[in-house]
Amino acid sequence: MRTADKNLPRPERIVIHDFTMDEGGVREYQGILRQQPSTRDARERQREIARLANETLVTSLAHGLRGLGFVVERAAPGAAVREDDLSIEGRIVSIDEGSPLQRLLVGFGSGASTMTVRAQIFRPAERRMLLEFTTRADSGRMPGAAATVPATVAMPFTVGLGVTAGSAVASGLNANAATINHMAASSADQSVRFLSEFFARQGWLGQAQVKGALIAY
Repeated sequence: MRTADKNLPRPERIVIHDFTMDEGGVREYQGILRQQPSTRDARERQREIARLANETLVTSLAHGLRGLGFVVERAAPGAAVREDDLSIEGRIVSIDEGSPLQRLLVGFGSGASTMTVRAQIFRPAERRMLLEFTTRADSGRMPGAAATVPATVAMPFTVGLGVTAGSAVASGLNANAATINHMAASSADQSVRFLSEFFARQGWLGQAQVKGALIAY
């Protein structure tokens, strides 16, 4: 979904809120190749997975938007958003760790880990949604708009397990933590691409700065 309005005023600041996730949105691998995580409680482990995905997603998204020349801040709990801001909110729809056994024995995308993210862009002045899109990343491919492109595309940004709190969270999980980081960073990269196209339509970016969404058919 995209607003038909053009030439909206350029925001003084882009504020990124933490991405929410519904309980039960994480599907862990339970097969014979599963490494036993240090966190035994399944619900707490799923919350850790969601926190790790959110941390990488928000950090990578902020990094990418700053690269386009915008002032970007992470929303602090309870902090007011100004009328001249642009607000990014969203939800991690699902995380599926897939099956490493199928990836090993079958290949060709079988048993891939997947992550689906939905993002919404608002103008706080009218609480009006300007843009909404969904990305889907998986362990064998990079995300596209309801499709995917080859995994030969380079890993976006220099984040991964080095993001804030990433290593601490990952220590309570299993070997798929690195894959979760990769998918979240890839989802952020695709989001920056969508946003660069939208920003250019508003006259906030030159065409040379447009990255272009990754869409496969």
